[in-house]
Amino acid sequence: MPYRALTALRGLHPTLAALVPALCLMAGCAHTPPSTHTDALSIPVTRHGDFGHYTLALTWQPGFCTDQHGPSCQPDQPHAPLIGLHGLWASRPSDLMREGLPVTQWWIKGCDIYQHDDTPPQLSPALSKRLSGTVAHTRSSLVTHEYTKHVQCFGMNAERFFTVASTLRDRFAAGPVGRELDHDAGRDISKADVIGLFERTYGTLPERGLQFRCNTDAQGQPILAQLWFTLDPRGLGRFPAASGFLPSPDVQDNCPARFHVPTWPVTAQAG
Repeated sequence: MPYRALTALRGLHPTLAALVPALCLMAGCAHTPPSTHTDALSIPVTRHGDFGHYTLALTWQPGFCTDQHGPSCQPDQPHAPLIGLHGLWASRPSDLMREGLPVTQWWIKGCDIYQHDDTPPQLSPALSKRLSGTVAHTRSSLVTHEYTKHVQCFGMNAERFFTVASTLRDRFAAGPVGRELDHDAGRDISKADVIGLFERTYGTLPERGLQFRCNTDAQGQPILAQLWFTLDPRGLGRFPAASGFLPSPDVQDNCPARFHVPTWPVTAQAG
């Protein structure tokens, strides 16, 4: 279905919109079968499941919560752990690629291309508490944003999705590279050193398998904000082993060769 037609569906009356999938099936349109992944950390996908990769986005919380104007997260932002969870993002489904949707539009709109839905996810109290400790406390709920933009149009179970994403974060944070980043807080480091340690620990990465995202602080200094990992949807259970990675088709790294790993400002430390 063309991108322009998918966009037009958002303006249809709900009753008419509900008829479109059935009419499409009668006309012989392509249908994505449910995922049959058997990986230990697989996430069953019932719609648009033919995307090529996931991007696991982990945050370095002091850098993620800082911009040129100073702190950007809420006053109740936890100061531990330092490595947080941003999201687990599916790449463009093949129907959008066939219709020529630019990848930048997918990055901007995500699931809104199919259907706008701001309904927050229904999560267990235990998982909500777990996410509150690792997902940055932005001005609006980042958990809800991640669900509505990156999850709901795929028919993924929210509890399963966020449990898997949190498990991937925990695995990295507890490993040698995550612990070394904790040790490097307050220092300048190089991409080459991080990648070198990663590959000595987990194996050789494919091209752009790991990319770095930096913010700029009030002094104009590049500071680590995120690490983006390109992962095989069929091999999430292998992470952080390099065998679970795929090469990224897109250059998204914006950090210089050396950058600062920030700490929380002393004046903002929680009492």
